[in-house]
Amino acid sequence: MIGGSGVMGRRIIRTTLILLFLLSVGCTASYTVINKKPDSKRTKYDVIEIPNFDKTELEWVPYDSYAVIPDMIAEKLRDTNQFRMIKRTESNSFSEEGVLVIKGTVTGYDRGCKYCEWYSLGINDKGKGALYLGIRLIDKNTGDTITDASVYGRAKDPGYGRSKYIRVTDEIVDLIEKVNK
Repeated sequence: MIGGSGVMGRRIIRTTLILLFLLSVGCTASYTVINKKPDSKRTKYDVIEIPNFDKTELEWVPYDSYAVIPDMIAEKLRDTNQFRMIKRTESNSFSEEGVLVIKGTVTGYDRGCKYCEWYSLGINDKGKGALYLGIRLIDKNTGDTITDASVYGRAKDPGYGRSKYIRVTDEIVDLIEKVNK
């Protein structure tokens, strides 16, 4: 019987370690699902146009998300110095060469759970609110959708204001940089 309790103890320790590992790594804080693989004959864009995003009417989303997220994307892209011009509106001209239009729709928001945040020890900001977006990158000259993606991101500390949008903004900027090689 004494040998049996040692085996049981090792199983409990092993199970606990597996659960802790899954708790800390199981769900990422942000991710992007590519719905349409990037395809474009053009590989380098000089101008970016980022109009305000749309909001879904199906569920509540943060009132400022449609304007703040495009502002944050424009700020991050300006820091990279990859583009000659970044416009926060979309012009009516369709024959411009080298213009990439970023269209987005805020599709959902999960308010988060303080209990879950406490239970997960705040690892990777679990329990914080999460935002869901649909993003399309469009070549303005041809009108073709280069890529279509769904983006998810949890809020970073402190979890309110612009911190709700940092991770989705980073995911969108990464997607734009991959397309604009």
